[in-house]
Amino acid sequence: MNCAECRENLLAFVEGLLDREESLQCQAHLETCAACRAEHTAFTCLQRRLVTRGQMAAEVSLVQPVMRRIRAVQPDRERYSIMSKLFTRWGFGLGAAAGAAALILAVLLISPKTQAAAAEVLARGARAVAKLSSVHLRGQLRTPPNDNFSAITPEADFVTLELWKQFEPELKWRVEKPGRFVVMDGQSTVHYLKPLNVAMKVQASPSAFDTDWFHRIANLSNTLTNELKNAVAKGWKLSVADERAADGRVKSIVTVVANSGLPEGDYVKNKFFDGADTRRVYRFDAESELLEGVQIYLAGKSGEVLIFELQQIDYNQPIDSTVFRAELPANVNWYQEPQKQPGDEKYAAMTPEQAARTFFEACGRSDWTEVGKFWPLPLDDRLKQYLGGLEIVSLGKPFSSQGYGGRFIPYEIRLKGGGVKKHNLAVRNDNPTKRWFVDGGL
Repeated sequence: MNCAECRENLLAFVEGLLDREESLQCQAHLETCAACRAEHTAFTCLQRRLVTRGQMAAEVSLVQPVMRRIRAVQPDRERYSIMSKLFTRWGFGLGAAAGAAALILAVLLISPKTQAAAAEVLARGARAVAKLSSVHLRGQLRTPPNDNFSAITPEADFVTLELWKQFEPELKWRVEKPGRFVVMDGQSTVHYLKPLNVAMKVQASPSAFDTDWFHRIANLSNTLTNELKNAVAKGWKLSVADERAADGRVKSIVTVVANSGLPEGDYVKNKFFDGADTRRVYRFDAESELLEGVQIYLAGKSGEVLIFELQQIDYNQPIDSTVFRAELPANVNWYQEPQKQPGDEKYAAMTPEQAARTFFEACGRSDWTEVGKFWPLPLDDRLKQYLGGLEIVSLGKPFSSQGYGGRFIPYEIRLKGGGVKKHNLAVRNDNPTKRWFVDGGL
């Protein structure tokens, strides 16, 4: 089970509604993924908070207790009016939709009126796209063009980011930025890294390879669920305001102030979407109730920086079938998950610092066979030219991050050409071999 599938099932997992196999898969993923454990903790806190406030009885589902609470108490007219609209004008179904309904009601019951009004706008927006057959999103993101899809760098220039998603008759999607793309054609998911000419393939998935946050915008019902769940469980602030555009149309602006939960000083804080403190602005057309734009601002010590802007949304427009084909070069290198082999014990016994030293020393000798013990991707000539003949100046003490499952080792190296680089090497060993592999920082 990957991150997207785990998060999709977390509400059911907390409530004990998954079958045994799905529950075991979810539990196994939570044991290895800090980010999903944080989401699980948020759901658990939400459940406990509702228990404390008397909104539900212990060890039962969120949906029925919230509904019992609605029937049991005499709500004020304005609040009851909003609830009635949500349940009579938006046809909630079962499963995830029922969970979303419960979360909306939880927000309405325990939040100020401004939170409730924002929740209603999100609910209307979700209802407006409930019957989507396809969607196309185009925006710009501050990130290096070759970095992964969730990486954010406030100092970087904007690069184009696009998503094409077909919901019917079969789920297919594509996410692309200048240096890489991911395509899910209904049968498998292919990730291609253009500069490295490396591709990797996994099973078909609703999202993969750090594209989750972008899919959450495309799947507005999931956005609704997540934003409201976090508003309750994590204390995120929701607000709504109306604006009148130059053409006279009224826009409903929902703002979500999101806190990642990572402590100040954590190394990965504000470097990736799921570990960033952000202010997210959703713009809806008040008449059609459709989402028309999104702006996401990174909240840092020195103030806010616009890091993402969604500029174009095309609903239910035909998408050329070739978009969902992974056109790859004939000489593409396919990534293979590291497999157990003789000698693994030696490398698995290394500490993160020993692994980093052995890796850099092998680069210095241009011993690419040894380098390959720590480098999971095919070694191309560009990487060999860059790292070959380097000299270690210093290695620091490894440190960890709440938002990352591996370790970071501070390093300073002198390259063959004389240049000096100081950075933090990321290594992780969550693979079948249990060896430490370089995961970034070069």
